[in-house]
Parts: sequence; structure tokens; C-alpha cells
Amino acid sequence: MANSSSGTMAKETVIYMIAKGIEGIVGIVTMSVMTYLFTTAQYGYYSTVNIAITTIGMVAIQWLVQSVLRYINKYDIAGRHEEFYSTVFSAWLKVNLISIISALILFLGFVFLLGRFEFFKEFTKVYTYKVFICGLLWFVTYNTSQLMIAMLAAVREAKLNLLLSMITVCGRLIFMVIFCKLFKSKIEWIFLSYFITDAIVSFIGMKRLKIFSYLKGKVNKEILVELKEYGMPLMGNQLATSVLNKSDIYIITASLGASAVGIYQTNYSLIATAFTLLNASVMRGCYPTIIRAWSEGRKEDVKRLLDQAVRMYMLIAIPAVAGVFAVSDVMAYALFESQYVSGHIVMFWVALGMMFLGLTEYSIKHWELNANTKAIFRRSLIGGAVNVGLNLILIKLTQSYFIAAVTTFLGFFVYFLLARYGTRKYLKWHINFKNLFKIIFSSVVMIVVIEMLKTILPKSKICLALFIICGIIVYGVMLILTGEVKNEVAIIKRKFLK
Repeated sequence: MANSSSGTMAKETVIYMIAKGIEGIVGIVTMSVMTYLFTTAQYGYYSTVNIAITTIGMVAIQWLVQSVLRYINKYDIAGRHEEFYSTVFSAWLKVNLISIISALILFLGFVFLLGRFEFFKEFTKVYTYKVFICGLLWFVTYNTSQLMIAMLAAVREAKLNLLLSMITVCGRLIFMVIFCKLFKSKIEWIFLSYFITDAIVSFIGMKRLKIFSYLKGKVNKEILVELKEYGMPLMGNQLATSVLNKSDIYIITASLGASAVGIYQTNYSLIATAFTLLNASVMRGCYPTIIRAWSEGRKEDVKRLLDQAVRMYMLIAIPAVAGVFAVSDVMAYALFESQYVSGHIVMFWVALGMMFLGLTEYSIKHWELNANTKAIFRRSLIGGAVNVGLNLILIKLTQSYFIAAVTTFLGFFVYFLLARYGTRKYLKWHINFKNLFKIIFSSVVMIVVIEMLKTILPKSKICLALFIICGIIVYGVMLILTGEVKNEVAIIKRKFLK
């Protein structure tokens, strides 16, 4: 049973890494294209709207997403999955209806009360009514697609998730370019392309999970209460994490203007998105297996699986941070329009912070598995407060967006320390020092090789690809030479021979 669980976890992690790898590559292309389609000010305005929608979306639906991931195996084992699904999608429907009605009431209220004032007219010249409508439409399909993807991961539909990831990133890019080429480049076309693509993904997911039949099913109040008790504190956690990730955008906007936000957010998003995809690929490959083992009472297997998951994460995250340190300048020069290049200085600190956020996800597993989500919320709230407090003081003082990346790292690091310390007596993950040293040493060698190549090769897209490929090869060779991946190499050899 234990070996089977490890094999399943490794297999699904590889599938999700492929999916998120494709998603990351197309995402990088999308960001690069956007820097040529939109000015720095337009990108800044887009960033503020995008962050507002995704943050509200996280608060509105992520409590349900996390609850589904936690309890779906429990009700599947008990043979009550239809009852569970009916309750989940009744809650999903209510969340979206309440959100739409609330948004319309607020919007009409602002128009009625403030419509005659000059500052409001100036505000709506940037954040137009079309932006509001397209953003509201996307909010619904974004919520739905997030729930579908999470449920497909929970029931181990890894291959379909791979397909949906490709549809999402490719569809958004294609529709956005079409709209901007047919019409003038406006930020509403971004949200319209997101709406269309996420609607397609949502429909495919709902058909595969037979959701339409569950919408007519009976709602179980006990299940709904259980979902709320577990998920509602996570609503606060999602908000606090979002503050850690995104509050700096609004503080930079107030202090330095929309163009500074455009430069900062473009470089920030490139790295944050890549690490979010990395974290999600490992977690979605591992978490369903860990949850299953916990639901079946195999506590020792849970500890072992958690250690393995952390090692897999560190094998990828540490060289990723090292790679960002080595090629951030080349990356910005090769991918972005010249106005955005100066922001590459934020990339390393963002990568380091996101790595610790990923480690925090493993550190809080004891609280998640025991449904103690209030403990998670309290720690994330402290980390968010540290980040906001430092940003309010230092961005104004230094008049630089660079400091925002450093404070983001500090906020994530504080959150990690609180989570690690809080669960140290319970389900604490462990990585062998020798394993960690081999990973770090291999990453340092990779940096040295890349820096040597940078002295003799120019900054260009081709050279960026060369640096990345050479870095991967050097890192992989070093892992083999140090013996860190000897078990993985043996498995690949057996598969090849078979």
C-alpha cells in the first residue's frame, strides 16, 4: 500500500509538472506579448483590476475549493459522493449569485451617489463600465474554473487537468491578441479573453464531473456545516496570503504611480506565476494521496509521504531560485519591451519569498488534516501585517518599488517560521541535511556555469534559452554525480528497459 501510494504520488506529480510547465511557458509568452500590446500605465491599471477580481474570487470560492479537497475522499470512501457533490454545487451557485447581486448594487450605488463628481468621471475614464462588465463576467467563470480544476485534481483526473491547463493559457493569449489586433488595445479585452477561456474550461469540467445532475440533488446541511467550519477560516487565510502577495501594488500606485506598478508587476508576476504553478504542480500531485492515506488512518504513511513531497519540491524550487538569480537580467531584456527591463531587480526576492510560501504549505498540513484552519489564518494574518506595515513605511521612504519585493519576501518568511514552529511537535516534515546540501551545491555549480556563459554571450532570446537549457543540464548532471537522484535514475532505467 505504501509503495503504491508513493508511486501514484510521483506519477501524478510528474503529470502536473508537465501541465504547469506548459502553462508557465505560455504564461511567459503571454506576459512578453502584453508588454508590447500595452503601455506601462495600461499594464498598471490592468494589474489593479486583476488583483481585485482574483482576491475577491479567492475569498468567495477558495474556502469551498479547500474544503472539497479536504473532504472529498472521506465521502467517497463512505459512498456518499453524490450527496457531497450536490451540497458543494449548491454552495457554489449561491456564492456566485450573491457576488453578482452585491457587485451590481455597489456599482449602481457608486454611479448614483458619485456620478456627478469630477474625480469619479476621471476614475471611470480609466476603469470604464466595459472593464467592470467584463471583469464581473470573468469573476464568475474564474470561480467556476478554479473549483472544477480542484475537483478534477481531487478525483485524480490528472490528464484532463493537463488538457485544461493548455486550453486556459493558450486560449487567453489567442483571444487577447485577436481582440487587440481587431480593435484598439484596451484592458477590457484582457478580461473578456479570460472570461471566454475560463467559461470553456468550466463547461468541460462540469460535463466530465456530471455536475448538472448534482445541481438538482438534495443539500445535506451537516455536510455544508462541515465545509463551512473547515473552509471559512481559510477565507481569511486566502485574504492574508493575497495581502502578502499583492498589497504592495496599491501602495506603489499611491506612492509612485501606475507606470511604476506596470514595471514592478510585470517582473513580479513572471516569477510569482512560475512559482505558483510549481507549488501547485507538486501539491496537486501529492495532496490527494496524502489526504487518502490520512482518511484511511495510515498516519505513518502520511509522515513519510510528506517528507517525500518536500524533497521533490526542494529538488525543483532551490534550482529555480538559483536560476532566477543568475538570469533575471537576461530574462527581462529578452522577454519584455525596454520600458519594463529595469524591474528585473525584484525577481530574485520574489522567487525566494515564493519558495518559502511553498514550504509553508507543507508546514501547515497538520492543521489542514485536523481541520484546525483557524491556526493557519492567525499565522498568515501576522505575515500579511508584517508585509503591509513594512510597505507603508519603506516604499514611501525609499521611493522605490524594489523594496516592496524585499518586504514581500520577509512577510512570507515570517509566515513560514510561524507555521514551522507551530507544528513542530506534531506532523513536522524533515529533509535530510545531506540531501539538502547536494541540492544546494548542484544549484551553485549551475549558477557558476551560467555566469561564465553570460560573460561571452549577448542578452537575447536565443541566449536566454541556451542559459536555461545549459543550467538544467548542469544541475541534472550534478544531481547524478552526487548520487542525489540515484533512486529516480534507477526507476527511469527500469521503465526504459521494460
